[in-house]
Amino acid sequence: MTFRYAPVVLATSLALMSCSSQRSAELVPPAFALSVTQTATLPMREAAQKLLNALTDVQRTEIMFALSDTIARTQWSNLPSAMFERDGLRTGNMTETQRILVHDLLRASTSSQGYLKIAGIMWLDDILRENALARGGGGGGGRRARLIESWTTENYWVSVFGDPESDPQWAWLITGHHLAASFTVNGNQVAFTPLFLGAEPYTIENGPYAGWRALSHEVERGFALLQTLDDGQRSVAVLGSDIPRDVLEGPGRRASLARFEGLSASKLGEHQQVLFWYLIEEFVRNAEHDAAENHLEKIRRDGLDQLYFAWIGPVDNISSRYYYRVHGPSILIEYVRERGVGGDQGAANHIHTMVRDPSNDYGEDWLGLHYQEHHRR
Repeated sequence: MTFRYAPVVLATSLALMSCSSQRSAELVPPAFALSVTQTATLPMREAAQKLLNALTDVQRTEIMFALSDTIARTQWSNLPSAMFERDGLRTGNMTETQRILVHDLLRASTSSQGYLKIAGIMWLDDILRENALARGGGGGGGRRARLIESWTTENYWVSVFGDPESDPQWAWLITGHHLAASFTVNGNQVAFTPLFLGAEPYTIENGPYAGWRALSHEVERGFALLQTLDDGQRSVAVLGSDIPRDVLEGPGRRASLARFEGLSASKLGEHQQVLFWYLIEEFVRNAEHDAAENHLEKIRRDGLDQLYFAWIGPVDNISSRYYYRVHGPSILIEYVRERGVGGDQGAANHIHTMVRDPSNDYGEDWLGLHYQEHHRR
Protein backbone atom coordinates (compact mmCIF):
# COMPACT_ATOMS: atom_id res chain seq x y z
CA MET A 1 0.00 0.00 0.00
CA THR A 2 1.41 3.40 -0.96
CA PHE A 3 0.88 6.86 0.50
CA ARG A 4 -1.94 8.46 -1.42
CA TYR A 5 -1.04 11.93 -0.24
CA ALA A 6 2.73 11.85 0.00
CA PRO A 7 4.21 15.21 -1.12
CA VAL A 8 5.68 14.98 -4.59
CA VAL A 9 9.10 16.25 -5.61
CA LEU A 10 8.92 18.59 -8.62
CA ALA A 11 5.23 19.22 -7.99
CA THR A 12 3.82 22.11 -9.99
CA SER A 13 0.41 22.29 -8.38
CA LEU A 14 -1.38 21.22 -5.24
CA ALA A 15 -3.13 18.54 -7.24
CA LEU A 16 0.16 16.74 -7.77
CA MET A 17 0.55 16.31 -3.99
CA SER A 18 -2.12 13.61 -3.96
CA CYS A 19 -0.38 11.42 -6.53
CA SER A 20 0.83 7.97 -5.52
CA SER A 21 4.53 7.31 -5.04
CA GLN A 22 4.52 5.36 -8.30
CA ARG A 23 3.14 8.35 -10.19
CA SER A 24 5.58 10.76 -8.52
CA ALA A 25 8.49 8.59 -9.59
CA GLU A 26 7.30 8.90 -13.19
CA LEU A 27 7.74 12.68 -12.98
CA VAL A 28 11.53 12.22 -13.02
CA PRO A 29 12.94 10.83 -16.28
CA PRO A 30 14.91 7.61 -15.57
CA ALA A 31 18.09 8.93 -17.20
CA PHE A 32 18.04 12.06 -15.03
CA ALA A 33 17.39 10.06 -11.87
CA LEU A 34 20.35 7.78 -12.64
CA SER A 35 22.64 10.74 -13.26
CA VAL A 36 21.69 12.33 -9.93
CA THR A 37 22.27 9.08 -8.06
CA GLN A 38 25.70 8.59 -9.59
CA THR A 39 26.88 12.03 -8.47
CA ALA A 40 25.14 12.22 -5.09
CA THR A 41 28.12 11.00 -3.05
CA LEU A 42 30.82 12.94 -4.90
CA PRO A 43 30.54 16.15 -2.82
CA MET A 44 30.78 14.10 0.39
CA ARG A 45 33.79 12.19 -0.85
CA GLU A 46 35.58 15.33 -2.03
CA ALA A 47 34.83 17.23 1.19
CA ALA A 48 36.12 14.34 3.30
CA GLN A 49 39.30 14.15 1.23
CA LYS A 50 39.93 17.88 1.63
CA LEU A 51 39.50 17.61 5.39
CA LEU A 52 41.88 14.66 5.68
CA ASN A 53 44.45 16.35 3.44
CA ALA A 54 44.40 19.43 5.68
CA LEU A 55 45.25 17.43 8.82
CA THR A 56 48.65 16.68 10.28
CA ASP A 57 49.90 13.09 10.46
CA VAL A 58 49.07 12.98 14.17
CA GLN A 59 45.55 14.30 13.59
CA ARG A 60 44.94 11.69 10.88
CA THR A 61 45.80 8.91 13.33
CA GLU A 62 43.15 10.33 15.69
CA ILE A 63 40.41 10.73 13.11
CA MET A 64 40.77 7.61 10.93
CA PHE A 65 39.43 4.14 11.77
CA ALA A 66 38.67 0.93 9.91
CA LEU A 67 35.13 0.67 8.56
CA SER A 68 34.79 -2.62 10.42
CA ASP A 69 35.70 -1.06 13.79
CA THR A 70 32.45 -1.79 15.61
CA ILE A 71 33.44 -0.08 18.84
CA ALA A 72 34.57 3.19 17.26
CA ARG A 73 31.51 3.41 14.99
CA THR A 74 28.95 2.78 17.72
CA GLN A 75 30.42 4.65 20.70
CA TRP A 76 28.39 7.78 20.18
CA SER A 77 26.29 9.55 22.77
CA ASN A 78 24.17 12.61 23.41
CA LEU A 79 25.84 13.12 26.78
CA PRO A 80 28.25 16.04 27.40
CA SER A 81 31.96 15.25 27.13
CA ALA A 82 32.33 15.53 30.92
CA MET A 83 30.12 12.44 31.17
CA PHE A 84 31.16 10.47 28.08
CA GLU A 85 34.64 10.02 26.61
CA ARG A 86 34.75 9.98 22.81
CA ASP A 87 37.17 8.81 20.14
CA GLY A 88 38.06 10.83 17.06
CA LEU A 89 39.47 14.29 16.48
CA ARG A 90 38.09 17.09 18.68
CA THR A 91 36.97 20.24 16.89
CA GLY A 92 38.63 22.33 19.59
CA ASN A 93 41.96 20.78 18.57
CA MET A 94 41.52 21.83 14.95
CA THR A 95 42.63 25.01 13.26
CA GLU A 96 40.03 27.44 11.95
CA THR A 97 40.69 26.20 8.40
CA GLN A 98 40.15 22.61 9.49
CA ARG A 99 36.90 23.47 11.27
CA ILE A 100 35.65 25.18 8.12
CA LEU A 101 36.36 21.96 6.23
CA VAL A 102 34.35 20.00 8.83
CA HIS A 103 31.40 22.28 8.12
CA ASP A 104 31.93 21.79 4.38
CA LEU A 105 31.66 18.03 4.96
CA LEU A 106 28.52 18.53 7.04
CA ARG A 107 26.90 20.62 4.31
CA ALA A 108 27.81 18.01 1.69
CA SER A 109 26.17 15.29 3.81
CA THR A 110 22.95 17.08 4.76
CA SER A 111 20.20 19.27 3.37
CA SER A 112 20.15 22.97 4.23
CA GLN A 113 17.64 22.28 7.02
CA GLY A 114 19.75 19.40 8.35
CA TYR A 115 22.93 21.45 8.32
CA LEU A 116 21.33 24.42 10.09
CA LYS A 117 19.87 22.11 12.76
CA ILE A 118 23.24 20.49 13.46
CA ALA A 119 25.16 23.78 13.43
CA GLY A 120 22.50 25.29 15.69
CA ILE A 121 22.76 22.42 18.16
CA MET A 122 26.52 22.91 18.42
CA TRP A 123 26.07 26.65 18.94
CA LEU A 124 23.39 26.05 21.60
CA ASP A 125 26.03 24.47 23.82
CA ASP A 126 27.61 27.89 24.16
CA ILE A 127 24.21 29.38 25.03
CA LEU A 128 23.55 26.61 27.57
CA ARG A 129 26.90 27.31 29.23
CA GLU A 130 26.25 31.06 29.35
CA ASN A 131 22.80 30.53 30.88
CA ALA A 132 24.16 28.14 33.52
CA LEU A 133 26.98 30.51 34.45
CA ALA A 134 24.51 33.40 34.69
CA ARG A 135 22.55 31.34 37.22
CA GLY A 136 25.67 30.90 39.32
CA GLY A 137 26.46 27.35 38.31
CA GLY A 138 30.17 27.76 37.63
CA GLY A 139 33.20 27.79 39.88
CA GLY A 140 34.26 25.52 42.69
CA GLY A 141 35.75 22.81 40.50
CA GLY A 142 33.02 20.30 41.34
CA ARG A 143 31.18 17.90 39.05
CA ARG A 144 28.57 20.51 38.14
CA ALA A 145 31.24 23.06 37.26
CA ARG A 146 33.09 20.53 35.06
CA LEU A 147 29.83 19.70 33.31
CA ILE A 148 29.12 23.35 32.55
CA GLU A 149 32.65 23.91 31.27
CA SER A 150 32.20 20.98 28.86
CA TRP A 151 29.27 22.70 27.15
CA THR A 152 31.06 24.34 24.22
CA THR A 153 31.16 24.17 20.44
CA GLU A 154 34.76 23.00 20.77
CA ASN A 155 33.70 19.66 22.28
CA TYR A 156 32.57 17.76 19.19
CA TRP A 157 34.48 14.84 17.74
CA VAL A 158 34.87 13.74 14.11
CA SER A 159 35.78 10.22 12.94
CA VAL A 160 36.28 8.84 9.42
CA PHE A 161 35.96 5.11 8.74
CA GLY A 162 37.78 3.75 5.72
CA ASP A 163 39.43 5.90 3.06
CA PRO A 164 37.04 8.17 1.12
CA GLU A 165 39.65 8.62 -1.60
CA SER A 166 40.05 4.96 -2.53
CA ASP A 167 37.34 2.90 -0.79
CA PRO A 168 33.88 2.53 -2.39
CA GLN A 169 32.55 1.91 1.12
CA TRP A 170 33.40 4.39 3.87
CA ALA A 171 31.69 6.39 6.61
CA TRP A 172 32.06 9.32 8.94
CA LEU A 173 30.64 10.40 12.30
CA ILE A 174 30.34 13.63 14.23
CA THR A 175 29.29 13.37 17.87
CA GLY A 176 29.12 15.51 20.98
CA HIS A 177 26.53 16.88 23.38
CA HIS A 178 23.06 16.47 21.85
CA LEU A 179 24.51 15.31 18.54
CA ALA A 180 25.43 12.06 16.84
CA ALA A 181 25.27 12.09 13.05
CA SER A 182 26.50 9.00 11.21
CA PHE A 183 26.85 8.80 7.42
CA THR A 184 27.72 5.64 5.45
CA VAL A 185 28.65 5.60 1.76
CA ASN A 186 28.25 2.48 -0.34
CA GLY A 187 29.22 3.31 -3.90
CA ASN A 188 26.52 5.80 -4.93
CA GLN A 189 24.29 5.24 -1.89
CA VAL A 190 24.23 7.09 1.42
CA ALA A 191 22.76 5.96 4.74
CA PHE A 192 22.31 8.67 7.39
CA THR A 193 21.24 6.73 10.47
CA PRO A 194 21.50 6.60 13.38
CA LEU A 195 20.91 10.32 13.81
CA PHE A 196 20.48 11.86 17.27
CA LEU A 197 19.61 15.55 17.57
CA GLY A 198 18.81 17.30 20.83
CA ALA A 199 18.51 20.84 22.11
CA GLU A 200 18.66 22.72 25.37
CA PRO A 201 17.28 25.25 25.58
CA TYR A 202 14.60 24.18 23.10
CA THR A 203 13.56 27.82 22.91
CA ILE A 204 15.95 30.59 23.97
CA GLU A 205 13.79 32.63 26.33
CA ASN A 206 15.86 35.71 27.09
CA GLY A 207 18.62 37.94 25.81
CA PRO A 208 19.37 39.01 22.24
CA TYR A 209 18.52 35.53 20.88
CA ALA A 210 15.12 35.22 22.60
CA GLY A 211 12.74 33.11 20.51
CA TRP A 212 15.51 31.28 18.64
CA ARG A 213 15.23 27.50 18.11
CA ALA A 214 17.59 24.98 16.57
CA LEU A 215 14.90 22.29 16.17
CA SER A 216 11.84 24.25 15.21
CA HIS A 217 9.15 21.98 13.75
CA GLU A 218 9.63 18.54 15.25
CA VAL A 219 7.21 19.19 18.09
CA GLU A 220 4.59 20.97 15.98
CA ARG A 221 4.39 18.17 13.39
CA GLY A 222 3.77 15.46 15.98
CA PHE A 223 1.37 17.53 18.09
CA ALA A 224 -0.60 18.64 15.03
CA LEU A 225 -1.20 15.02 14.03
CA LEU A 226 -2.23 14.07 17.58
CA GLN A 227 -4.83 16.84 17.69
CA THR A 228 -6.62 15.47 14.60
CA LEU A 229 -7.17 12.03 16.11
CA ASP A 230 -10.71 11.17 17.18
CA ASP A 231 -11.42 9.44 20.48
CA GLY A 232 -11.17 5.97 18.97
CA GLN A 233 -7.87 6.67 17.20
CA ARG A 234 -6.45 8.39 20.28
CA SER A 235 -7.32 5.44 22.52
CA VAL A 236 -5.03 3.29 20.36
CA ALA A 237 -2.27 5.84 19.68
CA VAL A 238 -1.79 7.04 23.27
CA LEU A 239 0.11 4.35 25.17
CA GLY A 240 -0.06 5.98 28.61
CA SER A 241 0.83 9.03 30.63
CA ASP A 242 4.09 7.99 32.34
CA ILE A 243 7.21 8.41 30.22
CA PRO A 244 10.03 5.95 30.99
CA ARG A 245 13.29 7.59 32.03
CA ASP A 246 15.42 5.96 29.29
CA VAL A 247 12.86 6.11 26.52
CA LEU A 248 14.87 6.66 23.31
CA GLU A 249 16.39 3.76 21.39
CA GLY A 250 19.83 5.30 21.71
CA PRO A 251 23.26 3.66 21.77
CA GLY A 252 23.12 0.20 23.27
CA ARG A 253 19.30 0.11 23.08
CA ARG A 254 18.74 -0.53 19.38
CA ALA A 255 16.70 -3.67 20.09
CA SER A 256 14.57 -2.08 22.81
CA LEU A 257 11.54 -1.75 20.50
CA ALA A 258 10.94 -5.34 19.44
CA ARG A 259 7.35 -4.76 18.35
CA PHE A 260 5.18 -2.06 16.83
CA GLU A 261 2.78 -0.18 19.10
CA GLY A 262 0.20 2.53 18.65
CA LEU A 263 -2.07 3.46 15.77
CA SER A 264 -1.48 2.00 12.32
CA ALA A 265 -1.16 4.74 9.71
CA SER A 266 -3.63 2.77 7.58
CA LYS A 267 -6.30 3.82 10.11
CA LEU A 268 -5.68 7.52 9.45
CA GLY A 269 -7.93 9.63 7.27
CA GLU A 270 -6.63 11.29 4.14
CA HIS A 271 -5.81 14.62 5.80
CA GLN A 272 -4.21 12.79 8.71
CA GLN A 273 -2.05 10.83 6.28
CA VAL A 274 -0.77 14.13 4.90
CA LEU A 275 0.19 15.28 8.40
CA PHE A 276 1.76 11.90 9.12
CA TRP A 277 3.91 12.16 6.01
CA TYR A 278 4.91 15.73 6.84
CA LEU A 279 6.09 14.43 10.23
CA ILE A 280 8.23 11.75 8.58
CA GLU A 281 9.68 14.23 6.11
CA GLU A 282 10.64 16.67 8.87
CA PHE A 283 13.12 14.09 10.16
CA VAL A 284 14.20 12.29 6.98
CA ARG A 285 14.84 15.45 4.96
CA ASN A 286 17.67 16.45 7.29
CA ALA A 287 19.76 14.23 5.02
CA GLU A 288 21.20 15.20 1.64
CA HIS A 289 18.46 15.33 -1.01
CA ASP A 290 19.10 12.03 -2.80
CA ALA A 291 19.73 10.08 0.40
CA ALA A 292 16.46 11.44 1.80
CA GLU A 293 14.49 10.66 -1.36
CA ASN A 294 15.78 7.10 -1.48
CA HIS A 295 14.85 6.54 2.15
CA LEU A 296 11.40 8.08 1.73
CA GLU A 297 10.71 5.78 -1.20
CA LYS A 298 11.78 2.84 0.94
CA ILE A 299 9.27 3.90 3.62
CA ARG A 300 6.53 4.27 1.00
CA ARG A 301 7.16 0.73 -0.20
CA ASP A 302 6.66 -0.56 3.36
CA GLY A 303 3.05 0.65 3.18
CA LEU A 304 0.74 2.43 5.57
CA ASP A 305 -0.29 -0.77 7.31
CA GLN A 306 3.35 -1.29 8.41
CA LEU A 307 3.76 2.17 9.97
CA TYR A 308 2.63 3.20 13.45
CA PHE A 309 2.21 6.42 15.43
CA ALA A 310 2.39 6.33 19.24
CA TRP A 311 2.22 8.98 21.98
CA ILE A 312 2.99 8.94 25.71
CA GLY A 313 2.16 11.80 28.07
CA PRO A 314 -0.31 14.71 28.15
CA VAL A 315 -2.30 15.24 24.96
CA ASP A 316 -3.30 18.87 25.44
CA ASN A 317 -0.15 20.70 26.58
CA ILE A 318 2.59 21.29 24.01
CA SER A 319 4.92 22.71 26.69
CA SER A 320 4.86 19.71 29.04
CA ARG A 321 6.98 16.54 29.05
CA TYR A 322 5.83 14.00 26.46
CA TYR A 323 7.06 11.44 23.93
CA TYR A 324 6.01 10.30 20.47
CA ARG A 325 7.32 7.94 17.83
CA VAL A 326 6.83 6.76 14.27
CA HIS A 327 7.84 3.15 13.79
CA GLY A 328 8.01 0.88 10.75
CA PRO A 329 10.32 -1.66 9.09
CA SER A 330 12.53 1.09 7.61
CA ILE A 331 12.06 4.00 9.99
CA LEU A 332 12.08 4.74 13.70
CA ILE A 333 11.50 8.35 14.74
CA GLU A 334 11.41 9.23 18.43
CA TYR A 335 10.88 12.57 20.15
CA VAL A 336 10.89 13.32 23.86
CA ARG A 337 10.53 16.63 25.65
CA GLU A 338 12.53 16.67 28.89
CA ARG A 339 13.03 18.84 31.93
CA GLY A 340 15.91 21.29 31.78
CA VAL A 341 19.42 20.55 32.99
CA GLY A 342 21.41 23.71 32.41
CA GLY A 343 18.71 26.34 32.68
CA ASP A 344 15.34 26.18 34.44
CA GLN A 345 15.40 22.59 35.66
CA GLY A 346 11.68 22.60 36.37
CA ALA A 347 10.68 23.51 32.82
CA ALA A 348 10.39 21.13 29.85
CA ASN A 349 12.67 23.25 27.65
CA HIS A 350 14.92 20.38 26.61
CA ILE A 351 14.31 17.92 23.76
CA HIS A 352 15.86 14.75 22.35
CA THR A 353 15.13 13.22 18.94
CA MET A 354 16.24 9.96 17.36
CA VAL A 355 16.05 8.66 13.77
CA ARG A 356 17.00 5.08 12.95
CA ASP A 357 16.56 2.65 10.07
CA PRO A 358 15.93 -0.76 11.66
CA SER A 359 16.83 -2.41 8.36
CA ASN A 360 20.05 -0.50 7.58
CA ASP A 361 21.53 1.45 10.51
CA TYR A 362 25.24 2.16 9.89
CA GLY A 363 24.68 0.88 6.32
CA GLU A 364 24.77 -2.67 7.70
CA ASP A 365 22.57 -4.13 4.97
CA TRP A 366 24.92 -2.79 2.30
CA LEU A 367 28.17 -3.61 4.08
CA GLY A 368 27.26 -7.14 5.14
CA LEU A 369 28.29 -6.26 8.70
CA HIS A 370 26.52 -6.31 12.03
CA TYR A 371 27.44 -3.56 14.46
CA GLN A 372 26.80 -4.47 18.08
CA GLU A 373 26.43 -1.10 19.74
CA HIS A 374 28.67 -0.13 22.62
CA HIS A 375 27.62 2.51 25.10
CA ARG A 376 30.60 3.53 27.21
CA ARG A 377 29.89 5.69 30.27
